[in-house]
Amino acid sequence: MMHAWILFIFLASTILAMDLLIPQTRAGANAFRRAAILCLLPMMVALAFGVYLHFAYVPKAAVAGVTSHQGLLTFSTGYLLELGLSADNVMMFILLLRTLKIPAEDQGLVMFWAIVIAISARVVLILTGLALVTRFHILFYFMGGFLLLAGVAMFFQRHGERGLGDRLIRVAGKVLPITETFSGRRMIVRVKGRRCITPLLVAIILVGLVDVLFAFDSIPAVFGITSDPLIVTSSNVFAVLALHRLYFIMAPLMDRLRFLEAGLALILLFIGGKMLLPLLPQHGWKLHISTTASLMTVAAILTLAAGASIALPQKKK
Repeated sequence: MMHAWILFIFLASTILAMDLLIPQTRAGANAFRRAAILCLLPMMVALAFGVYLHFAYVPKAAVAGVTSHQGLLTFSTGYLLELGLSADNVMMFILLLRTLKIPAEDQGLVMFWAIVIAISARVVLILTGLALVTRFHILFYFMGGFLLLAGVAMFFQRHGERGLGDRLIRVAGKVLPITETFSGRRMIVRVKGRRCITPLLVAIILVGLVDVLFAFDSIPAVFGITSDPLIVTSSNVFAVLALHRLYFIMAPLMDRLRFLEAGLALILLFIGGKMLLPLLPQHGWKLHISTTASLMTVAAILTLAAGASIALPQKKK
Protein backbone atom coordinates (compact mmCIF):
# COMPACT_ATOMS: atom_id res chain seq x y z
CA MET A 1 0.00 0.00 0.00
CA MET A 2 2.88 2.36 0.79
CA HIS A 3 4.21 2.19 -2.78
CA ALA A 4 0.85 3.45 -4.05
CA TRP A 5 1.04 6.49 -1.76
CA ILE A 6 4.63 7.18 -2.82
CA LEU A 7 3.66 7.06 -6.50
CA PHE A 8 0.69 9.36 -5.89
CA ILE A 9 2.82 11.93 -4.01
CA PHE A 10 5.49 11.80 -6.74
CA LEU A 11 2.97 12.36 -9.55
CA ALA A 12 1.18 15.18 -7.70
CA SER A 13 4.49 16.91 -6.91
CA THR A 14 5.58 16.60 -10.56
CA ILE A 15 2.36 18.23 -11.81
CA LEU A 16 2.78 21.07 -9.30
CA ALA A 17 6.38 21.61 -10.41
CA MET A 18 5.32 21.74 -14.06
CA ASP A 19 2.60 24.25 -13.21
CA LEU A 20 5.28 26.48 -11.73
CA LEU A 21 7.75 25.98 -14.59
CA ILE A 22 5.20 26.45 -17.40
CA PRO A 23 3.34 29.68 -16.58
CA GLN A 24 0.15 30.77 -18.33
CA THR A 25 1.22 34.12 -19.74
CA ARG A 26 -0.31 34.30 -23.20
CA ALA A 27 -3.60 35.98 -24.04
CA GLY A 28 -6.32 35.50 -26.62
CA ALA A 29 -7.11 32.33 -28.55
CA ASN A 30 -3.60 30.97 -27.99
CA ALA A 31 -4.13 31.11 -24.21
CA PHE A 32 -7.26 28.94 -24.50
CA ARG A 33 -5.51 26.39 -26.73
CA ARG A 34 -2.43 26.35 -24.49
CA ALA A 35 -4.55 25.88 -21.35
CA ALA A 36 -6.56 23.08 -22.98
CA ILE A 37 -3.39 21.17 -23.88
CA LEU A 38 -1.81 21.69 -20.46
CA CYS A 39 -5.07 20.74 -18.71
CA LEU A 40 -4.98 17.37 -20.46
CA LEU A 41 -1.65 16.56 -18.79
CA PRO A 42 -2.90 16.19 -15.18
CA MET A 43 -6.01 14.43 -16.51
CA MET A 44 -3.91 11.86 -18.38
CA VAL A 45 -1.69 11.39 -15.31
CA ALA A 46 -4.82 10.86 -13.18
CA LEU A 47 -6.13 8.28 -15.67
CA ALA A 48 -2.78 6.47 -15.67
CA PHE A 49 -2.84 6.42 -11.87
CA GLY A 50 -6.34 4.94 -11.98
CA VAL A 51 -5.08 2.18 -14.30
CA TYR A 52 -2.26 1.51 -11.84
CA LEU A 53 -4.81 1.19 -9.01
CA HIS A 54 -6.74 -1.31 -11.10
CA PHE A 55 -3.81 -3.67 -11.55
CA ALA A 56 -1.48 -3.11 -8.61
CA TYR A 57 -3.40 -1.65 -5.67
CA VAL A 58 -5.33 -3.88 -3.27
CA PRO A 59 -7.34 -1.76 -0.81
CA LYS A 60 -8.22 -2.95 2.65
CA ALA A 61 -11.66 -4.44 2.17
CA ALA A 62 -12.79 -3.47 5.65
CA VAL A 63 -12.12 0.18 4.91
CA ALA A 64 -12.57 0.53 1.18
CA GLY A 65 -15.56 -1.62 0.46
CA VAL A 66 -14.23 -2.28 -3.06
CA THR A 67 -12.14 -5.02 -4.67
CA SER A 68 -8.89 -4.45 -6.52
CA HIS A 69 -10.74 -4.95 -9.82
CA GLN A 70 -12.88 -1.91 -9.06
CA GLY A 71 -9.88 0.37 -8.45
CA LEU A 72 -9.98 2.17 -11.82
CA LEU A 73 -13.78 2.41 -11.85
CA THR A 74 -14.01 3.73 -8.29
CA PHE A 75 -11.17 6.22 -8.80
CA SER A 76 -12.64 7.41 -12.12
CA THR A 77 -16.04 8.00 -10.54
CA GLY A 78 -14.56 9.98 -7.65
CA TYR A 79 -12.24 11.93 -9.97
CA LEU A 80 -15.01 12.85 -12.42
CA LEU A 81 -17.24 13.89 -9.53
CA GLU A 82 -14.52 16.09 -7.99
CA LEU A 83 -13.58 17.55 -11.37
CA GLY A 84 -17.19 18.49 -12.05
CA LEU A 85 -17.62 20.11 -8.65
CA SER A 86 -14.28 21.89 -9.11
CA ALA A 87 -15.70 23.59 -12.20
CA ASP A 88 -18.11 25.42 -9.91
CA ASN A 89 -15.15 26.52 -7.79
CA VAL A 90 -13.46 27.92 -10.88
CA MET A 91 -16.47 30.15 -11.56
CA MET A 92 -16.01 31.63 -8.10
CA PHE A 93 -12.28 32.09 -8.69
CA ILE A 94 -12.97 33.99 -11.91
CA LEU A 95 -15.34 36.35 -10.09
CA LEU A 96 -12.86 36.91 -7.26
CA LEU A 97 -9.97 37.77 -9.58
CA ARG A 98 -12.22 40.04 -11.60
CA THR A 99 -13.37 41.81 -8.44
CA LEU A 100 -9.78 42.31 -7.27
CA LYS A 101 -8.73 43.37 -10.79
CA ILE A 102 -5.77 40.97 -10.83
CA PRO A 103 -3.69 41.56 -14.00
CA ALA A 104 -3.92 38.75 -16.56
CA GLU A 105 -0.18 38.05 -16.35
CA ASP A 106 -0.44 37.44 -12.57
CA GLN A 107 -3.55 35.25 -12.53
CA GLY A 108 -1.54 32.06 -13.13
CA LEU A 109 0.67 32.84 -10.11
CA VAL A 110 -2.41 33.42 -7.94
CA MET A 111 -3.96 30.13 -9.04
CA PHE A 112 -0.75 28.17 -8.42
CA TRP A 113 -0.26 29.25 -4.81
CA ALA A 114 -3.99 29.09 -4.07
CA ILE A 115 -3.97 25.48 -5.28
CA VAL A 116 -1.06 24.68 -2.95
CA ILE A 117 -3.11 26.06 -0.03
CA ALA A 118 -6.23 24.21 -1.18
CA ILE A 119 -4.45 20.85 -1.49
CA SER A 120 -2.91 21.15 1.98
CA ALA A 121 -6.25 22.01 3.56
CA ARG A 122 -8.16 19.31 1.67
CA VAL A 123 -5.74 16.56 2.72
CA VAL A 124 -6.23 17.56 6.36
CA LEU A 125 -10.03 17.62 5.94
CA ILE A 126 -10.08 14.24 4.18
CA LEU A 127 -7.92 12.44 6.73
CA THR A 128 -9.88 14.00 9.59
CA GLY A 129 -13.17 13.06 7.96
CA LEU A 130 -12.04 9.48 7.32
CA ALA A 131 -10.97 9.08 10.94
CA LEU A 132 -14.34 10.36 12.17
CA VAL A 133 -16.43 8.29 9.73
CA THR A 134 -14.47 5.14 10.59
CA ARG A 135 -15.07 5.66 14.30
CA PHE A 136 -18.58 7.16 14.14
CA HIS A 137 -20.36 5.60 11.15
CA ILE A 138 -23.49 7.65 11.78
CA LEU A 139 -21.56 10.69 10.46
CA PHE A 140 -21.70 9.04 7.03
CA TYR A 141 -25.47 9.55 7.00
CA PHE A 142 -25.14 13.12 8.25
CA MET A 143 -22.88 13.76 5.26
CA GLY A 144 -25.53 12.34 2.96
CA GLY A 145 -28.17 14.60 4.48
CA PHE A 146 -25.82 17.57 4.17
CA LEU A 147 -25.31 16.85 0.46
CA LEU A 148 -29.08 16.76 -0.08
CA LEU A 149 -29.45 20.16 1.58
CA ALA A 150 -26.48 21.55 -0.35
CA GLY A 151 -27.94 20.26 -3.63
CA VAL A 152 -31.35 21.82 -2.96
CA ALA A 153 -29.73 25.13 -1.96
CA MET A 154 -27.52 25.16 -5.06
CA PHE A 155 -30.43 24.32 -7.36
CA PHE A 156 -32.84 26.97 -6.08
CA GLN A 157 -30.27 29.65 -5.24
CA ARG A 158 -27.87 29.39 -8.16
CA HIS A 159 -25.38 32.25 -8.39
CA GLY A 160 -26.21 33.15 -4.80
CA GLU A 161 -22.74 32.10 -3.62
CA ARG A 162 -21.20 34.69 -5.90
CA GLY A 163 -21.90 37.36 -3.29
CA LEU A 164 -19.52 35.40 -1.08
CA GLY A 165 -16.58 36.91 -2.94
CA ASP A 166 -17.53 40.50 -2.14
CA ARG A 167 -18.20 39.63 1.51
CA LEU A 168 -14.84 37.92 1.89
CA ILE A 169 -13.06 40.92 0.38
CA ARG A 170 -14.82 43.35 2.74
CA VAL A 171 -13.96 41.20 5.76
CA ALA A 172 -10.34 40.89 4.65
CA GLY A 173 -10.07 44.66 4.32
CA LYS A 174 -11.22 45.10 7.93
CA VAL A 175 -8.87 42.47 9.37
CA LEU A 176 -5.72 42.90 7.26
CA PRO A 177 -3.73 45.99 6.22
CA ILE A 178 -4.14 45.93 2.45
CA THR A 179 -2.59 48.31 -0.07
CA GLU A 180 -4.83 49.81 -2.73
CA THR A 181 -2.29 49.32 -5.52
CA PHE A 182 -0.16 46.45 -6.82
CA SER A 183 3.62 46.34 -6.39
CA GLY A 184 4.52 44.02 -9.23
CA ARG A 185 4.59 40.48 -7.89
CA ARG A 186 5.50 41.51 -4.37
CA MET A 187 3.05 40.24 -1.75
CA ILE A 188 4.20 42.17 1.32
CA VAL A 189 5.38 45.80 1.18
CA ARG A 190 6.14 48.62 3.62
CA VAL A 191 3.86 51.64 3.55
CA LYS A 192 4.83 54.49 5.91
CA GLY A 193 6.85 52.08 8.01
CA ARG A 194 3.99 49.58 8.30
CA ARG A 195 3.96 46.12 6.74
CA CYS A 196 0.99 45.72 4.39
CA ILE A 197 -0.11 42.96 2.03
CA THR A 198 -0.85 43.60 -1.61
CA PRO A 199 -4.05 42.64 -3.48
CA LEU A 200 -2.02 39.80 -5.05
CA LEU A 201 -1.60 38.04 -1.69
CA VAL A 202 -5.23 38.80 -0.81
CA ALA A 203 -6.32 37.02 -3.99
CA ILE A 204 -4.19 33.96 -3.17
CA ILE A 205 -5.63 33.74 0.36
CA LEU A 206 -9.24 34.25 -0.77
CA VAL A 207 -9.08 31.75 -3.65
CA GLY A 208 -7.55 29.13 -1.34
CA LEU A 209 -10.16 29.89 1.34
CA VAL A 210 -13.07 29.65 -1.10
CA ASP A 211 -11.83 26.27 -2.33
CA VAL A 212 -11.67 25.03 1.27
CA LEU A 213 -15.22 26.27 1.90
CA PHE A 214 -16.48 24.53 -1.24
CA ALA A 215 -14.62 21.37 -0.20
CA PHE A 216 -17.25 20.86 2.50
CA ASP A 217 -19.56 19.88 -0.39
CA SER A 218 -17.14 17.93 -2.56
CA ILE A 219 -15.35 15.85 0.09
CA PRO A 220 -18.56 14.34 1.57
CA ALA A 221 -19.65 13.65 -2.03
CA VAL A 222 -16.63 11.45 -2.75
CA PHE A 223 -17.25 9.63 0.55
CA GLY A 224 -20.50 8.53 -1.10
CA ILE A 225 -18.39 6.67 -3.69
CA THR A 226 -15.73 5.09 -1.46
CA SER A 227 -14.07 5.48 1.93
CA ASP A 228 -10.68 4.20 0.81
CA PRO A 229 -8.11 6.83 1.99
CA LEU A 230 -5.91 6.67 -1.11
CA ILE A 231 -8.76 6.88 -3.62
CA VAL A 232 -10.52 9.70 -1.75
CA THR A 233 -7.30 11.71 -1.37
CA SER A 234 -5.90 11.11 -4.86
CA SER A 235 -9.17 11.83 -6.69
CA ASN A 236 -9.49 15.10 -4.77
CA VAL A 237 -5.89 16.20 -5.25
CA PHE A 238 -5.69 15.31 -8.95
CA ALA A 239 -8.94 17.22 -9.55
CA VAL A 240 -7.59 20.30 -7.74
CA LEU A 241 -4.33 20.08 -9.72
CA ALA A 242 -6.34 20.55 -12.93
CA LEU A 243 -7.87 23.80 -11.64
CA HIS A 244 -4.85 25.93 -12.65
CA ARG A 245 -5.37 25.24 -16.35
CA LEU A 246 -9.13 24.77 -16.07
CA TYR A 247 -9.34 28.38 -14.90
CA PHE A 248 -7.99 29.67 -18.22
CA ILE A 249 -10.34 27.38 -20.14
CA MET A 250 -13.48 28.38 -18.27
CA ALA A 251 -12.76 32.12 -17.98
CA PRO A 252 -13.84 32.88 -21.57
CA LEU A 253 -16.69 30.32 -21.36
CA MET A 254 -18.11 31.27 -17.99
CA ASP A 255 -21.13 33.18 -19.29
CA ARG A 256 -22.04 30.30 -21.63
CA LEU A 257 -22.25 27.48 -19.05
CA ARG A 258 -25.62 28.59 -17.71
CA PHE A 259 -26.85 25.09 -16.74
CA LEU A 260 -23.63 23.81 -15.15
CA GLU A 261 -24.61 24.74 -11.60
CA ALA A 262 -28.02 23.08 -12.01
CA GLY A 263 -26.24 19.92 -13.15
CA LEU A 264 -23.89 20.02 -10.17
CA ALA A 265 -26.87 20.44 -7.86
CA LEU A 266 -28.44 17.27 -9.31
CA ILE A 267 -25.15 15.40 -8.77
CA LEU A 268 -25.07 16.42 -5.10
CA LEU A 269 -28.68 15.26 -4.72
CA PHE A 270 -27.86 11.93 -6.40
CA ILE A 271 -24.78 11.21 -4.25
CA GLY A 272 -26.55 12.34 -1.06
CA GLY A 273 -29.49 10.08 -1.81
CA LYS A 274 -27.15 7.17 -2.51
CA MET A 275 -25.46 7.62 0.87
CA LEU A 276 -28.83 7.53 2.65
CA LEU A 277 -30.13 4.39 0.86
CA PRO A 278 -29.18 2.03 3.75
CA LEU A 279 -31.62 3.92 5.98
CA LEU A 280 -34.60 2.99 3.82
CA PRO A 281 -36.75 0.09 5.07
CA GLN A 282 -35.87 -3.19 3.37
CA HIS A 283 -38.74 -5.44 2.20
CA GLY A 284 -36.96 -8.59 1.09
CA TRP A 285 -34.79 -6.70 -1.38
CA LYS A 286 -31.87 -4.36 -1.10
CA LEU A 287 -31.60 -1.26 -3.27
CA HIS A 288 -28.00 -0.71 -4.30
CA ILE A 289 -26.45 1.73 -6.78
CA SER A 290 -23.25 0.29 -8.22
CA THR A 291 -20.09 2.25 -8.89
CA THR A 292 -20.65 1.78 -12.62
CA ALA A 293 -24.13 3.29 -12.36
CA SER A 294 -22.75 6.19 -10.31
CA LEU A 295 -20.05 6.92 -12.90
CA MET A 296 -22.55 6.81 -15.78
CA THR A 297 -25.00 9.06 -13.90
CA VAL A 298 -22.39 11.70 -13.04
CA ALA A 299 -20.99 11.67 -16.59
CA ALA A 300 -24.49 11.90 -18.12
CA ILE A 301 -25.53 14.84 -15.93
CA LEU A 302 -22.33 16.79 -16.71
CA THR A 303 -22.69 16.08 -20.43
CA LEU A 304 -26.35 17.14 -20.50
CA ALA A 305 -25.60 20.33 -18.52
CA ALA A 306 -22.78 21.32 -20.88
CA GLY A 307 -24.78 20.36 -23.98
CA ALA A 308 -27.86 22.29 -22.84
CA SER A 309 -25.71 25.34 -22.09
CA ILE A 310 -24.33 25.28 -25.64
CA ALA A 311 -27.65 24.49 -27.32
CA LEU A 312 -29.68 27.02 -25.30
CA PRO A 313 -27.42 30.04 -24.74
CA GLN A 314 -28.61 32.78 -22.42
CA LYS A 315 -30.09 35.78 -24.20
CA LYS A 316 -28.11 38.97 -23.74
CA LYS A 317 -30.02 41.65 -21.85
